[in-house]
Amino acid sequence: MSISWTLAFLQYLPLATVAVWWGLAALQVARDRYRTWTEVFFLAACLFVGFYALADVFFLTAPTEARAALAALASFTTLVFAITFFMLFAVVFYTRMQTWLFGLLAPCLVVIVGVWLYLVPNPAEDIRSLVGSGPPWAGSWDKTWFTIWVTLVVVYALVMAYALLRTYREVNLQSPRLRRRMLGLFVATLLALGLGVVTNALRGFLDLQIPPLFSSAMVLPGIVSIVTLSPVSTERFSVAVRRWKASRYDIKAAFVIYTDGTLIGAKIRPGEKVIDQDLFGATLDVIQNFMRTSFPTLRGSLSAIKHGDYTLVMERGRWSYLTIILQGEENDQLRRHMRDMLLKYEHDNQPVLADWRGMPSEAVGTDTMLGSLFEET
Repeated sequence: MSISWTLAFLQYLPLATVAVWWGLAALQVARDRYRTWTEVFFLAACLFVGFYALADVFFLTAPTEARAALAALASFTTLVFAITFFMLFAVVFYTRMQTWLFGLLAPCLVVIVGVWLYLVPNPAEDIRSLVGSGPPWAGSWDKTWFTIWVTLVVVYALVMAYALLRTYREVNLQSPRLRRRMLGLFVATLLALGLGVVTNALRGFLDLQIPPLFSSAMVLPGIVSIVTLSPVSTERFSVAVRRWKASRYDIKAAFVIYTDGTLIGAKIRPGEKVIDQDLFGATLDVIQNFMRTSFPTLRGSLSAIKHGDYTLVMERGRWSYLTIILQGEENDQLRRHMRDMLLKYEHDNQPVLADWRGMPSEAVGTDTMLGSLFEET
């Protein structure tokens, strides 16, 4: 009786992982954390971890061999995507988004196609039951493609771990208070990966009839992530990382402009020569209108203009947009900071901006918001 209860518990234990990671995804969406590449990659990873754990539940509880095989293939596929997006998140979070990173999806797609074609060539013969003739099932896979799949997962996981370790070191220098939480996230991730490699790999290579623990173990980094990324914290990783990356750029000027092109406020770094501020706002509005008129299929608004070493970085709100001119490399943490500041600014000035009369003096907190952008550079 105790063994059956243990097996039943392990069969449905991945549901805890589903709840934690999909809950984390919901938290990210509720906090408007899906605008930058790091946020998109992290959100995608959260969703795919949940799908992976759910596929494992279907695999372990499937009533027939054929359904178990289909669930197993879904499990292999979603885990590849989860690890890939986690790796992209970690790399971009540590460095910055670059187009060539999308090329890392190519091996992922190739392995997924091979897994679906060759990993389970004959479900009726290659799915073995763990006990008796029914669930929970244990798979017996094609060793070549299983090896390829494991290699891809392990390599991408190691790249992710390396990027997280480097980020941990930099965060520790910026804010020692965050050290324990970052270390906890790093250790929890390594523990989940270790359990996954030990149980899932041994099952695949040696056909051991033991339940897979990877999907269940992923609940650990999920819980730690919720605590680590909690918005109630007085210090967050994004702040520490932004301070560290601020050394890679130098903000020359900042502008907040109403959607009709009216300049609400501006701040120029002392010693910098910039064109007439009102003319800058009007010119920027003309450029954006030109893009929308010339390319009607484009959605959203202009987000950046680059010229030589200088970049105009823009974040748009409901009634206004915040623009900075910087020299160096922009990054996701800076964009997130700009957006958070702009949303708060619009919230504080909602009555004025909703019924805009073209009087910049009516908006409050403009100089404070723009001035804070220069404090960390």
